[in-house]
Amino acid sequence: MGSSQTRPRRSKLSGGMGVRHMKIQDIDKVNHLVAELTGMKELIGHAQRAEPSDCELFIKLPGDASIRISAEGAASSHYQGFSGSTAFLRKMQRLAVDELDARRRAIIAELATLGVEAEA
Repeated sequence: MGSSQTRPRRSKLSGGMGVRHMKIQDIDKVNHLVAELTGMKELIGHAQRAEPSDCELFIKLPGDASIRISAEGAASSHYQGFSGSTAFLRKMQRLAVDELDARRRAIIAELATLGVEAEA
């Protein structure tokens, strides 16, 4: 995934080059977003390296009607369990990685609005 390097973006200011000035609140937000970006990259890496058998789909329903689809298909008193194929679980894994990556891209875009370029 790489490191999360950030740097101020140079912007055109009245005919010259300069660095965008940030408010303290912006700096706090940048620090929060950089930390979130680092965490998101780690989550994506974990999700990509997981085996499909480590993935499951849980559908939460009222009472004991919830559904859990996993490799082992085990049930409990709180949900019905069903066995999912490796292909199905791999699709769930890809969907999860895609969703996490969409959040990563949104964080990068938010950093850009604050004048910070983050390594994709």
